[in-house]
Amino acid sequence: MNKVQASTPALERLLALSLQQRDNPLDLQAACRLFNGFSEGLPALAVDRYADTLVIHDFSKNAVFPNDLIETIITTMRKFKQPFHSVLLKQRFSPELERHRGTLIMGETCADQVREGNTFHAIDLRLNRDCSLYLDSAGLRQWLMDHSAEKTVLNTFAYTGSYGTAALAGGAKQVVQTDLNANFFQLFERSLELNGFPAEKSRFIAGDFFRVSSALRRERCLFDLVILDPPFFSKTNSGVVDQLARGFALVNKIRPLVADGGKIVFVNNALFLSGREFMQQIEQFLADDYLTIGERIDVPESFFGRTAAAVYPADPAPFNHPTKIILLEITRKDGRKR
Repeated sequence: MNKVQASTPALERLLALSLQQRDNPLDLQAACRLFNGFSEGLPALAVDRYADTLVIHDFSKNAVFPNDLIETIITTMRKFKQPFHSVLLKQRFSPELERHRGTLIMGETCADQVREGNTFHAIDLRLNRDCSLYLDSAGLRQWLMDHSAEKTVLNTFAYTGSYGTAALAGGAKQVVQTDLNANFFQLFERSLELNGFPAEKSRFIAGDFFRVSSALRRERCLFDLVILDPPFFSKTNSGVVDQLARGFALVNKIRPLVADGGKIVFVNNALFLSGREFMQQIEQFLADDYLTIGERIDVPESFFGRTAAAVYPADPAPFNHPTKIILLEITRKDGRKR
């Protein structure tokens, strides 16, 4: 479905059903998905709340989002006591870049931080087409908080660094963040300040993934945990990132940086790649016994709701959502630890 096709009463019913079956916190510091269109009956729409800002995601091909539907969303959210003071409309397929980033249609400012558990994340809701903190990855951030104590962590394609923040919240010994765009690190630096984390536990490397990983290999760096959450597709002079067709190629680039007994956290959010195809890509590389498949990390149910059977472009099973997260456990031939 490429446009928002719903009457006002129909949309109100869908939103109400979603909100009735969610357990999202009603506080002004939380971040939560309130309506997930793919799994709740209207694929061209999603609604989030980041602290006191309601974010409406329009994934339709329409040039204009109907005002009556905006009013229905706002009215229904108020009816269910969702606390917000501003509303941001983000239109993914608008020809205008600023509409991708978002138009403030109510209020004067957007939230600039949220709390997840006891950890604070600095956010910039208009930084990009997304909201700078991916809510479908909350389960992974919780896993990192539970499993990073005294670990060294490499976060590739770090973007705004929320995984690194979660790892430090979990007691990581050191976190190295790398991304092509150094400007994204500013939010991570603000997250460090919000949580009172010591700056010396963090290192930033701005640069192309392929060049940075090669440089770290030359330095003989080893990490206990490596997070690999690449964009769907990107291309530089050094290489190509393609989650649909060549996702595992990145694992092979990063494997030499993992200490014996360490783990790669591998994330693939390609909507059109089924969970079965993703697993088949991984299983092709298991013959050498130096890489084994570990546990899957689920997307929180509160993100996609419980109202109906989800309809996705490709079946994510055995994962519970198209954001597919799995641990790959590494054994080194040389047995090197960090």
